[in-house]
Amino acid sequence: MNVELEAILKSYDAFKEARQSGAQAEDLYAIYDSRLDDVLQRFPNLAKETLQRMVDSAYGPWRRAQQRPPTMPPRA
Repeated sequence: MNVELEAILKSYDAFKEARQSGAQAEDLYAIYDSRLDDVLQRFPNLAKETLQRMVDSAYGPWRRAQQRPPTMPPRA
C-alpha cells in the first residue's frame, strides 16, 4: 500500500475513533484535513469531495486488514 495513503487512512481512523469517544476529535480532524490538503496541492485537478470518497472506499478494506485474523483451531 502507498505510504501516504496509509498515513491518510490512519489519521482518518484516529479521527473516527475520537469522534465516537468525544476526545480530541477536532485536533485529529485537523491533522487528517491537512493530509488531504497536501495531496490536493500536488493534484490540483482533484476535488476534495472526490478524494474523500476515495478515502471512504479504501477505509473499510484497510480497517478489516488491520484486525487480527482469528486463530487457527487446534488439529484433531
